[in-house]
Amino acid sequence: MRAHAAARWLWSATTAPARLARASLVPAAAAYAACARVRVQAYRHGLLRSRRIGVPTIAVGNLSVGGTGKTPIASWIAAHCARRGLTPGIVLRGYGGDETGVHRERVPGAIVVQGRDRARAARRAVGLGARAIVLDDGFQRLDVRRDLNLLLVSAEASDTARWMLPAGPWREPWSAMRRADIV
Repeated sequence: MRAHAAARWLWSATTAPARLARASLVPAAAAYAACARVRVQAYRHGLLRSRRIGVPTIAVGNLSVGGTGKTPIASWIAAHCARRGLTPGIVLRGYGGDETGVHRERVPGAIVVQGRDRARAARRAVGLGARAIVLDDGFQRLDVRRDLNLLLVSAEASDTARWMLPAGPWREPWSAMRRADIV
């Protein structure tokens, strides 16, 4: 069974084996949820710092793992910036997928920078001439202060278990939607 199919089965199947497998992961999901809440609170209370990049910054992200159309939306926003005369910088983690190529193809004038440290990657894009930053899959990247937080919600994921990873597909609880400017 491929990883995607296995995860889908685990998170959405209603069979007894799937429910049992999910239940066995609930303690790990609770620990993950607690860590996610502590991290958000650490940023909210100034224990961890968000850094301004110095140019308009827009984050495009989601609450669940998997595709919700973040990359096409991020490209569309970057293309809009380019049409308005702002050289866009698109910053992404770069998990080895085709997102970098998609951005370069859809927005030829964009400065596309991959990096685990998104704040550093965004500063690098600005150093290369970016006048606006789009963070692809950036909703959880609280180390970069943004001017607009765009949250995409997958209709497909909404019918799965409400548990956080690994018992469900959620990176953060639904209450994290409050951080979004647009859902």
